[in-house]
Amino acid sequence: MQSLKWVPWAGVAAILGGLMAILLTPPFATAYFLAFPGEDPLPFWFEWAEPRLEPLLTFAAQDVYETYGRIYNIVYVLFLPAAYALHQLHGEFGAPLESRGFKVVITGLLLTFVGVAGDYWADGAGFGFEVLGLLILGVGMSMYGLALRRSKVLAMWCAWLFVLCGPGLVVFMLLIGHIPSGPTFPFAVTWLATGGLLLSQKRPMTPTGSGERA
Repeated sequence: MQSLKWVPWAGVAAILGGLMAILLTPPFATAYFLAFPGEDPLPFWFEWAEPRLEPLLTFAAQDVYETYGRIYNIVYVLFLPAAYALHQLHGEFGAPLESRGFKVVITGLLLTFVGVAGDYWADGAGFGFEVLGLLILGVGMSMYGLALRRSKVLAMWCAWLFVLCGPGLVVFMLLIGHIPSGPTFPFAVTWLATGGLLLSQKRPMTPTGSGERA
């Protein structure tokens, strides 16, 4: 397989996106509950987090919330290079499941990016696309995880992170109580781990499950 020298840079982008999403989640989600009090039940973590995050929530509640949303939107763009890198590393050995999963992941990332942009730059206009994109992304990540388990392009534990993103979307939505930071949290952890593996590669990995078809 031809060397892909840009793959580590895709790993850097995924690491930045993952860290950005994880670090922004506490103030972003907290800002939501301050900006729209009473619209949703407060999650269990709110009373502990709110006083500790007060320095990050000092200006007008709705303004700070929208500011975090506009910054947060960047994370979906930062995940795109790593998704493409994984697809390229499969190369000619990519099974139909890998190809379908890749297309669903890319669709989910792009649709979520557009939806979150519309939500925070156009007064909530993109919220429906945001929710749909996150759901599509959850399905795509789990599909791609199954393909990664077969091909072994990534370590098995990382492939399982992909598989668990679908159910993880629901779990973290319930725990964090905010869209998009809650559903995105398992994606962020997965792309952060994937970025580390891509960055550490001295040469592209060759899939071992090339003879499989799904």
